[in-house]
Amino acid sequence: MIVNHPHATDRSRHARLKRVAVAALLLAACVALSACYMEPDRVVDSNNGLTVGDGGQTFDTVVTPTPNVTPTPTPAPTSNEVDWSAWDFGNDTATNPPSNVSPTNAPINGATSAPQIGTATLPPTTAPTNAPRVTATPSSTSSGSSTLKMGSTGSDVKRLQQRLKDLGYLTGSADGDFGAATEQAVRDFQAANGLSVDGKAGTRTIEKLYSSSAKKKTTSSSSSSSGSSSSSSSSSSSSGSSSSSSSASSSYTNGKTDIYLQLGSSGSQVKILQNRLIVLGYLSGTADGEFAETTQAAVIAFQERNSIYADGIAGPTTLTKLYSESAKKASSVVGHLGSLREGTTGSAVRSLQQNLKTLGYYTGSVDGDYGSGTTAAVTAFQQSSGLKADGIAGKATLNAIYAALNGGSSGGSSSGSSSSPDNYGKTASSNGYTTITTGSNSTNVTALQRALQATGYYSGSVDGSYGSGTEAAVEAYQRAAGLRVTGMAGPTTQRLLYGGTSESGSYSKLDLGSTGSAVKRLQYALYELKYYDGDISGTYDTVTQNAVMVFQELNGLSIDGVAGQQTQQKLFSSNAVPCSI
Repeated sequence: MIVNHPHATDRSRHARLKRVAVAALLLAACVALSACYMEPDRVVDSNNGLTVGDGGQTFDTVVTPTPNVTPTPTPAPTSNEVDWSAWDFGNDTATNPPSNVSPTNAPINGATSAPQIGTATLPPTTAPTNAPRVTATPSSTSSGSSTLKMGSTGSDVKRLQQRLKDLGYLTGSADGDFGAATEQAVRDFQAANGLSVDGKAGTRTIEKLYSSSAKKKTTSSSSSSSGSSSSSSSSSSSSGSSSSSSSASSSYTNGKTDIYLQLGSSGSQVKILQNRLIVLGYLSGTADGEFAETTQAAVIAFQERNSIYADGIAGPTTLTKLYSESAKKASSVVGHLGSLREGTTGSAVRSLQQNLKTLGYYTGSVDGDYGSGTTAAVTAFQQSSGLKADGIAGKATLNAIYAALNGGSSGGSSSGSSSSPDNYGKTASSNGYTTITTGSNSTNVTALQRALQATGYYSGSVDGSYGSGTEAAVEAYQRAAGLRVTGMAGPTTQRLLYGGTSESGSYSKLDLGSTGSAVKRLQYALYELKYYDGDISGTYDTVTQNAVMVFQELNGLSIDGVAGQQTQQKLFSSNAVPCSI
């Protein structure tokens, strides 16, 4: 029998206990290690500041993720009246503003702008309805004056014109430009409604025009209806009031096209002609039935603009075109039928000033304002023309001005469109020089005699009288200078004799087909310089073109046959070289 030793048993029990203890320690170590694990993506800790492992940024407040919402701009308050205490600045969502803050309209194209602070309200979201047509009197004019007149422009003029069209007094377009046609329409309205007839839309005229009692135009109230025969067509034309063409033709319904109207003509047909020229804007004022130089100038301007031979005679071709619907309107008023005086303004005054400047009497600006300078120029012209020197541009003065421009005499029977150089030369003028000829007595003759005496061509007395001795001296000078020998001291003769006219000035281009007084001055200058031998017709024909080309060649200019700036500056200067071939 085997007997276990007691010490061996104890050793065995001790070994088992030791293994159990080791296992327990291992299990405890695993549990302890598992309790030390930390989540790597934790960002915030509410107990203390933490350092994020990969960012290294320290946070000491709670951060809430911001949702995808665009907050309303919230600028700091600038008024104590705004209750900003109700505003939640800490909220991370869009917040409505306080009740007394009105938001502005949404910015255009994403632009940002601060909201308006105050009590303004948004404009209505509904589309506005069309405003009813108002016929009340306009409160003011575009020019700042209560009176609309020749030269006025703007929206008030346009309304005026539309009202006149509605009432049948105006047949042109409502373009906002108070021209001759509008003035005539105002005159017709004033006459038909018992107002003072002056062509100006003052307070009384405006009030009547826009009132419900304003009278519409009838055939009998038309200032254009001339002669007793016009009454026979009144009923037929008035019945077709819905047709614009019938009212447009009322001023020339009875105009004949198989006649010739020219200087010296008079009567109802001339009056119809003048009224048509007024409607088209070539004339202003009131038709008087007398075909004088002013009417002739308007006819020439009409012919030029409508590509008709410009002779100033209203024959079948001109009249047919004039009374047609295709007749072209004027770009500016050419002449005035009546009187112009200090205080008058408008396009008719501008035309007068330009004409006086062309004749060398006016040096001021062409501004359409008849002031003291214009009065002085008119007075000077009247004195030199033997007219009553009152500074008022009346019918006689205006006709005389156009006669001087055309190189003819007032009241002549010929049109003056084609005249001999000798006849034209007696009244020729340009650049301030007017022809001085036998019989003249003036300070200009004295100056001429002194200049001829200084150059050795005149040995007589300086008495201011253009006699045979002075004429002979002029001929001698012209012969020596290579000029046309006429014995008359024309503009070119004086320019070369005095030698003080530089190559300057502003000129309109003249070329083949051009017509008018500017062409006449060109032709006569070429005539004096011996480049041109034709009539002073005022028409730039091939003969004139050839003369210009020869002038350009001998004066070192570009040869193109066109009288442009450089050509005319040279031609009208003291440096012009006469023809030597």
